[in-house]
Amino acid sequence: MKKTKAPANEPTIIERHNTLFTQIEAAKTADDVRELVEAVKGFIVSYKSVDKAMTKRIYEKLLNKVNDMVAENEFIYQRINTRLEEATNRAYDFSGEKDDSPAVQSKMLQLMSQMPKVINANNLNRINKTLNDSINSGVIGSKAVLELLKYPAYAGSISATIRERAFNGSKSAAEHAFDRLKETERKKVEQALASAYLQGYRLRNSQKRLVSFKKPTVWNPDGQMVTE
Repeated sequence: MKKTKAPANEPTIIERHNTLFTQIEAAKTADDVRELVEAVKGFIVSYKSVDKAMTKRIYEKLLNKVNDMVAENEFIYQRINTRLEEATNRAYDFSGEKDDSPAVQSKMLQLMSQMPKVINANNLNRINKTLNDSINSGVIGSKAVLELLKYPAYAGSISATIRERAFNGSKSAAEHAFDRLKETERKKVEQALASAYLQGYRLRNSQKRLVSFKKPTVWNPDGQMVTE
């Protein structure tokens, strides 16, 4: 090893090595790694001709750290993605709901009796008012409108907007509360997934930069650092 004396107030190669070693151990984020890549690159450029073993050791320390962080990030990303799928696919449990099918059938028959005998463009306003009034009456009325969709004679006269209103109106207060909680959880998990993806993207970029250090122009075939 070549002997060099650090200028006054300048850290020695050992001090810089030990500082980098400690910082690598403490690294937790992609930003930490990005800064360390530059610091290690500077260390290698400054000391690769002074102590090949020391520069190689600090390089491999950082590379192993980044590889571990990339693997951990991939594991975390998959776990969060599974949570998102579970949150998205979670369905409301209707077992606790009261059976209102008789009331819905009765309301549907009432609606049928109120609908025009001939359905055409001239009486669409009347049809829409009848359907909207039923939806506005509450859950039973909304479910009755949805039941009409099962009958071809009426399905064509029910617009997409009314179908959506009937679908929302057919939900109980408990189901609406469930939907709100589900949406809140889904958004929270989506944010966590996006954060994990961004961390992974940055870590992989740093990983690629580190791997590019070890090229024939920089490393000997035996893995020892040489001066460019």
